[in-house]
Amino acid sequence: MVIRLLIVLQLLLVSAQAMACTAFVQHAGGRTFVGNNEDSWCIEGRVRFVPGAEGRYGAVYFSTRTGHPFREWADQIGMNESGLVFDGLAIQPKEVAALPGKKHSDFTLLMPLLMEHCANISEAVIFLADHDLGFLHQSMIFLADAQGNHAVLQNDTVIVGHDPYLALGNWRMACNTDMDAVPIPRLQQGRTLLAEGVAPTVPGALSVLQGMRSCREFLGNGTFFSTLFEPDQGRVRLYFYHDFEHPVVFDLQEELAKGEHVLDIPSLFPPNAEFEVLKAYRTPFHQRWLFWSLFVLVIAAILFGIACGLLVLWNGILRLRRKPAKATWPTFVVGLTMLLIVALVGIFLVMERVFYFGLGDVHPALVVLPYLLLAASVVLFLRLRRRREERWTLIPALVLALPVLAGAVYWGMVL
Repeated sequence: MVIRLLIVLQLLLVSAQAMACTAFVQHAGGRTFVGNNEDSWCIEGRVRFVPGAEGRYGAVYFSTRTGHPFREWADQIGMNESGLVFDGLAIQPKEVAALPGKKHSDFTLLMPLLMEHCANISEAVIFLADHDLGFLHQSMIFLADAQGNHAVLQNDTVIVGHDPYLALGNWRMACNTDMDAVPIPRLQQGRTLLAEGVAPTVPGALSVLQGMRSCREFLGNGTFFSTLFEPDQGRVRLYFYHDFEHPVVFDLQEELAKGEHVLDIPSLFPPNAEFEVLKAYRTPFHQRWLFWSLFVLVIAAILFGIACGLLVLWNGILRLRRKPAKATWPTFVVGLTMLLIVALVGIFLVMERVFYFGLGDVHPALVVLPYLLLAASVVLFLRLRRRREERWTLIPALVLALPVLAGAVYWGMVL
C-alpha cells in the first residue's frame, strides 16, 4: 500500500508543480535579446556548462530544485553556442492522442538533445517534428535563435515566426490567439514596452525583463531567477530573486573552455534578505524531514482510521445482536478526525501553492478543513477529560491531530 501511495504521490507532484513564468524575444537594430523569468518556490538553483563533443554544440543550462524528495534537478532554460535558446512554460492542460511512428521522450531528456544538434529555429522545428510532443500536456516549449526567429511548441500546436518581438506567459496559444486578451498583467506590461519600441540594448531589454517579473507581497516569492540572453553575442546575464542590481555575466565560450562545471546560483550573488526569508519558511517541499514526517503521520492516520471504522462496525453488530456495546459516537469522531487529517496532509504533500496562497486557492470549500479538525479535536479532548478509560483511542487521535493543526496555524490556514 505504501509503495502505491508513493507512486500516486509522485504522479500528482508531476502535475502540480507548474509555476508562472514569462519570456520574450526582441530582435531589432541587428540585435537579439531573449529574456526569461523563472518563477518557482525553489531554494536551490544551479548553472551547468556542458562543452560540445563530436560535432555537437556546447550549452549552458539553468535548473532548479525545491529539495522535495520526489523532485530532481530539471533544466528549465538554456542556450547553446550557436545561439539557440529554449525555455519551458506551464500552460492550461490538454490531452492529445499519441502519434504513431513518433519518438517518445520528455522535456528533461529532449532539451539537451535539441541543444546539442540544432543551431537555429528551422533545425529545431525539424528535429522536434520526429518526436511525439504529447508529454507537453500542460506545458510548452519556447525557442528563439540569434537571428530573432522564434517558435512555440505545444502538444497540439506549433507556431513559428520572425516578428520584431514576442512575449509569452502561462497561456495556451493557438495560431489565432488574441494576445491582447490574455489575462496576465505582467505579460501585457512586457508586450506594451516592446510595442512602444524599447531600445534593442541591454538596458532596454532589461526593462522588459523587470516589468515581467513577479514579486508577491507574501515572502517576496515569485521569480526565483531571471536570465537575459544575447544569443548573437554568446552572452547571458543572470539575475537572482528579482534583484536586478547585481547581475552575473557569463561569456559562453569562455565558460565552455573551462570544461564541464556546475555553479550554485544563490552563492554567486550577495546576500538577499527576501530569499533568506523564503529559505526560513518551512514547508514539506523544502525540508525532506518534514515531508517524510507528514507522510508517516498520514499513513498512521489511515491505519488508525481503518481500525476505528472496524470498531464502529463491530459495535454496530453487537447492538444488532442486543449485546452490550460501547458508545459509538466517540469512535466515529475519532474516525472523522483521521479522515480530516488524511485530507489535509494529502493536500500539504502534493499542492505546494497552498503554503503561499492558502487552501482557498485550490477550492473555497477547503478553507474549512482546519477548523473542522480543530472542532473535532476539541470534542475529543473534552471527552478524554470525562472518560479516561477511552484514552486508548482518544489520545492517539489527539497526538496525530495536533501536529497538523500546528502546521495549519504556522502556514496561516487558521485565523
